[in-house]
Amino acid sequence: MSGKRTKKLQRKPSHVSIRTGLIEFVKVGTDAWRWRDVYRWLLGLRWPQFAVFVASLYVGLNVLFAALYSLQQNSIAGSTGGHWFFDYFFFSVQTLATVGYGHMYPQTLYGHVISTIEIMTGIFLLAAMTGLIFVRFSRPLARVVFSNSLVVAPLNGNPPASFSCAFRARSRALYSVIPWSLRR
Repeated sequence: MSGKRTKKLQRKPSHVSIRTGLIEFVKVGTDAWRWRDVYRWLLGLRWPQFAVFVASLYVGLNVLFAALYSLQQNSIAGSTGGHWFFDYFFFSVQTLATVGYGHMYPQTLYGHVISTIEIMTGIFLLAAMTGLIFVRFSRPLARVVFSNSLVVAPLNGNPPASFSCAFRARSRALYSVIPWSLRR
């Protein structure tokens, strides 16, 4: 019995791949998924993938809140007379974005509670997406290129080795020193 119990408690380590731009890192001996990895996963997405993720999240949340509004009939006043789900969906779009045109508004306690939760979700989502977009734009990229050959030539009686490196970016570096050593 205790043998079965210890097998359930032990987790098998696995390899987790994390892509950051063009570079891929592999974590060895870790759990398959942790919540802190969501941030790194979002930063590792390419821009089109990130845009699809944000759009899917936004539409999904609006559909969820429209479904919640529809659970109580007449929770939203000022219907346009069209299909009821579209009214709730577009009211949700206005509320999640904290736009609030004013034509439609919650008229029951249930509608007010749901719209309060939706407004708080919208503010949090706006802050989180703004932070993610800022981090994606401000990530530094190391654009250093190195020469393919190493030069060894006598200088003051010693055989120093030298190589060339340059920045691929269009900005100019005034002075840079790269310490390195060569061992036999």
